[in-house]
Amino acid sequence: MGKKMSKKLYQWLGALVITASLTACSDEITSVSTTEEAAATTQTTTGFSVSDLGLGTITTATPFNIHDVTLAFPNYSVVEELNFQEGKQYPIISVSKGAKTLFTINPTLDLKSIYSVVVEDNLINNSLNHRLGTLFSDIYADENKVFKCQAGVEEMSGKVLCLAPKASKLLYQFAGTWSGPDAQLPPTEVLSRWALETIIWKP
Repeated sequence: MGKKMSKKLYQWLGALVITASLTACSDEITSVSTTEEAAATTQTTTGFSVSDLGLGTITTATPFNIHDVTLAFPNYSVVEELNFQEGKQYPIISVSKGAKTLFTINPTLDLKSIYSVVVEDNLINNSLNHRLGTLFSDIYADENKVFKCQAGVEEMSGKVLCLAPKASKLLYQFAGTWSGPDAQLPPTEVLSRWALETIIWKP
């Protein structure tokens, strides 16, 4: 129905493929040390937070249903949109505050459950205290272990998805620039300068 909705669909389908790989075997990125700290930004938030447990009152038990989502976020704009791709339609539910899209909910293939929630704005808190815009090196600087990351596909081509530190159901999508192939992970020294673009909760 539109470029934005088509992008959302590809983001959903791309994440579906990648998250399955990340929870199994994947390419690995070692930790990066840096002395640069992320700039602190003072901003009013919604009071909702994303964590391994979900987002706000959204949990693994929440169905993909606009009625339930609307009840959970009564003071926000909750809209269900249809995406059309290859003759099939895929609904998404977006939750907004004014002109800001806070997060998008993607369904499982049977359209009954939530496949993922994609956080797109810092008005949603992160239980790990990593804000959108934070550098990869600042997020993983103090970790002394190997991290699972994978290059994006389809509309996520040119992005990198990584399991969030000390989390099992949060994925971090990083964006940046480099001259290598889209399907290949950037070198660590390049990835260290990439910024956190979205946070994905995967039940």
